[in-house]
Amino acid sequence: MLRILYGEAGTGKSAAIMDEIRRSEGSGVRCILLVPEQYSHEAERELCSVCGDGLSLYAEVLSFTGLAREVSAECGGTADEFLDKGGRLLCMALAADGLYSRLRVYGAARHRAEIQAMLLGAIDELKSACVTSEQLLAAADSCEGALGDKLFDLGLILEAYDGVVANGSADPADRLSVLAGQIERSSIGADTHVFVDGFTDFTAQERRVLEALMLSGAYLTVCLSCDELGEGSEVFALGRITASALLRFAADNGIETEKIRWTGESTKRRPLSVFAENMFSCRAVEKSDPDGCIRIVTAPDMNTECELAASEALRLVRDCGCRWRDIAVCAKGFDDYRLLLESAFSRYGVPVYTARKADMLSKPLPSLISAAYEIILGGWEADDVFEYLRTGFGGLDIDECDELENYVFTWQLHGSAWTRHEPWTLHPDGYGKEFDERSTLTLERINLLRETARAPLMRFSERANAALTASEQARALAALFDELGLAESLQARADELAAAHRDTEASECARLWDITVTALEQCAAILGDTQADAEYFGRLFTLILSRYDIGTIPVSLDCVTAGETDRMRRRNIKHLIVLGATDDRIPGTDTDTGVFSSDERKRLLEMDIDLGGMGDSELWRAFSTVYNCLTLPSESLTFCYALSGAGGVQQRPAFVVNRARAIFDIDAEPFDIDSARLSARSPALELAAQSLHGGGTAAASAAEYFKESEPGRLRELELAASLSRGRLSRASVRALYGERLRLSASRIDKFASCRFAYFMQYALKARPHEPAGFSAPELGTFVHRILEQVTREAVSMGGYKSIGDETVRALCDKYVSEYIRCELNDFRDKSKRFEYLFRRLISSVHQIALDLADELRRSDFEPLSFELDFAHTSELPPLELGDGEDKLVLTGIADRVDGWLHEGKLYLRIVDYKTGRKNFELSDVLYGMNLQMLLYLFSLGENGHELYGHEIVPAGVLYVPARDEVTKSDFDLSDEELKKKRGASLRRSGLILNDPEVIAAMEHSDTPRYIPVTFKKSGADGDALVSAERLGVLARHIDKTLCEMASELRSGSIAADPYYAGQQETACTNCDYFDACRFRDGENGESMRITPHLKATKVWNVLEGGKIDGEI
Repeated sequence: MLRILYGEAGTGKSAAIMDEIRRSEGSGVRCILLVPEQYSHEAERELCSVCGDGLSLYAEVLSFTGLAREVSAECGGTADEFLDKGGRLLCMALAADGLYSRLRVYGAARHRAEIQAMLLGAIDELKSACVTSEQLLAAADSCEGALGDKLFDLGLILEAYDGVVANGSADPADRLSVLAGQIERSSIGADTHVFVDGFTDFTAQERRVLEALMLSGAYLTVCLSCDELGEGSEVFALGRITASALLRFAADNGIETEKIRWTGESTKRRPLSVFAENMFSCRAVEKSDPDGCIRIVTAPDMNTECELAASEALRLVRDCGCRWRDIAVCAKGFDDYRLLLESAFSRYGVPVYTARKADMLSKPLPSLISAAYEIILGGWEADDVFEYLRTGFGGLDIDECDELENYVFTWQLHGSAWTRHEPWTLHPDGYGKEFDERSTLTLERINLLRETARAPLMRFSERANAALTASEQARALAALFDELGLAESLQARADELAAAHRDTEASECARLWDITVTALEQCAAILGDTQADAEYFGRLFTLILSRYDIGTIPVSLDCVTAGETDRMRRRNIKHLIVLGATDDRIPGTDTDTGVFSSDERKRLLEMDIDLGGMGDSELWRAFSTVYNCLTLPSESLTFCYALSGAGGVQQRPAFVVNRARAIFDIDAEPFDIDSARLSARSPALELAAQSLHGGGTAAASAAEYFKESEPGRLRELELAASLSRGRLSRASVRALYGERLRLSASRIDKFASCRFAYFMQYALKARPHEPAGFSAPELGTFVHRILEQVTREAVSMGGYKSIGDETVRALCDKYVSEYIRCELNDFRDKSKRFEYLFRRLISSVHQIALDLADELRRSDFEPLSFELDFAHTSELPPLELGDGEDKLVLTGIADRVDGWLHEGKLYLRIVDYKTGRKNFELSDVLYGMNLQMLLYLFSLGENGHELYGHEIVPAGVLYVPARDEVTKSDFDLSDEELKKKRGASLRRSGLILNDPEVIAAMEHSDTPRYIPVTFKKSGADGDALVSAERLGVLARHIDKTLCEMASELRSGSIAADPYYAGQQETACTNCDYFDACRFRDGENGESMRITPHLKATKVWNVLEGGKIDGEI
């Protein structure tokens, strides 16, 4: 007997059959309720609530797979075990390996695990459609071209796969086919009533099971959502087709049939029933009152949509008296919403279950295996190595990983840097650093960590690359497991988790090991002596692990359910919230058609091979999914959509939203996020915090609420908001900076630019996490060193006037080669790109040195000292300023000191090489920045007699460009124009004593090429010229500035007070500590220090008693 029970959703069909099952108690009839797998648990609970505790005596709820297990157990079934997901993929790998030479399209599958997985998906689809290898091969003979070749391959593959599986195992994809054949031998018969509910349509395998049930004499009742069995709405097309096929089979086999259109009274509120009836209709409908149970809400973005769902769930429970489990949230493409939704619901304190299945490859053990293969096959890239180590099973703890990773990141080490036996020798702190006891010990420790990490992988690499077969590869991987002690480590971790009452994670830990070991054993057993290199085996094994999943279970039965629209199977949903109700998501069709395209599926249908997946049927299926989902709630339906999508693209509402508008004459309402946030504690607290900086009405309301209900919490917020950076205590200052303040030129510049940046860099010693590279500081160190060494040797040879340009070039090459050998370890551990870029610098160094030689040939000033250290030169007493606790010692190193002995006096100038584009500006000195050359000059003026043996006269300071400037022009330049333009870039900047003899000694020319002086009829001219008296003014200003700095440092000032000289010229631009600082101009008592660029005349006016106003 076949009975088709059909009707529209919500008419009570499911309730009717459950009541019929209840009434069959004691009748001697065995009842089976057959439902989709994902709905079986809830259906069983629902049936138990209807039938009571005695249900198990006469009825049960089963899925098709559950029925297959039960019948198989009764009839003896197969003696073979069903393969798991990994075992099935291995059987496909073995089948592909045996066939590759005969395959026309999929020959590459032999060594491509991804293609094997795709083919396994095709096998599943073919078996579900009851298509045999014979049918495929016959169709291939009658079909030419690419489809014929594809069918030929799939026919061979299906046959070979079944042959491999039959060798001691069974394929779960055959389970329903086996069930259809066993039913006639089972106890299912005339005294069995099978109710089928919850399906839209059936696969060919499922239909065969239903047909076998009818042939066995069982009473079969099939519930279908359908308006009419003849003509009707397209949304019910699949239901009509299904009913027609079942009725036709019954008629062909003389089985009695009955068709009942169920028109029971809907349990839904009236507007929901009206919407269900007219959702897909285009006819005019009398306007209905939505009565508040159908709403359309818009939000700015997806994140706000999720907040809406959380706040709506909270409102429904508080105001409507429902339970969390009465509410569901759905979305087409739910994975886009999952993380945002979980975060929002957590903030609002709403329990939610999203049925997340954990990604196996993100778990520590599979991640370690995947990374190990990437390391040995992919060139030992740092990302792979540390993915392996950070699983916690690679032999290093977190701190050790951090230390090793910092070194590897600093020097960008990969490839042979890991596999060579020689230890690493580069300095842990980067370029240009001298080894001391601390750094030497650090490097020794890093090399030990490196060896601990790489040794097991090196041995694994040797074994895996030597292995030729799958079983040998499995043994190589098992040896790595043993060497790392994975079984013991995983057990220890599971014990720790269990002790912390994290039982789910502890159980997952144990299961991961079981899955991995089982998969490895299957590889060895099924593939055996199949040829497999490390690359193929690694990809295959990783893919096998990815096919397993570790599902989660709700922590509570009373929670909101959220998921994909086609997974919404619950019957007792009272309130449904639909997210992403836009026309690009709803209805939405599956674009993945597998190995066959839509056109190929149409051609296959013409050959009586029905795989579905074609245009109309897929659209019907999408419409059916939408209908089944939206007709679930009994009390309210809320549509929500974001007004803008990714990239700010405007989004349009889905057709069902527009239909709801038309039926109920309702408008979309914007989501009031502030009111929603007032409904939950954590979001309300965020609003209260906003009120401390202004906020709005909602923020003020939140603050008022916490003021009355949790005054202590609000006071904590107010206190936190009022906190400034404060000051360091005297004890902290001494602990961080030492008993005596020591300031170098770079420290002075940093403090003058921003006190907080100084605190971060020199007190906390925070450093940006950057790779060692030839950026500005490293390039500067390199150029300084070469220029110093070349100039020092040139002086020993009688000066630049005594040697030619070729000698200068040869000296450059000599010291560059020495630098490469000593500092760069002959480019070992460096990339080819690094070596190429570095060698490009050599021509620039040649040009810089030649320019320097040309300048000194034109001058009477000669280099006297290189890298003069003012803290460690015995002939120079320490430069000290201030008194008492504020006393400070100045340190620093001058790049070069030049001198000119004239009339018994030694005229000195300080030279500083600049690889950047910084020029000397007098206004910087006014603001306490770029003082270093003047400090060195005045220090030598006071204390240089003992060092140089003559009375010292300060003659000036010069920035020397130590870069080979690229000349740019929008038009072609003549050689003379090019020379003139390049000459302008060589001009020094600084201050020069305004003395005609000194100026002439600096450069022998009336049109100087290098010094920043021009000549007019009245004589030398330029802002760089300064009298001895004004040098004295500068010296006093600098002394005063440094004493004030010392006082501020000793008082513990760490305020953020960045200088501001222009929109693109502030201390915050490219500051390493910007993210830690969070400076906001004008907030918390902190503000920018305005440091405008001033003309030299204005600076002198200020230094001599004026104010900063007027012309700048």
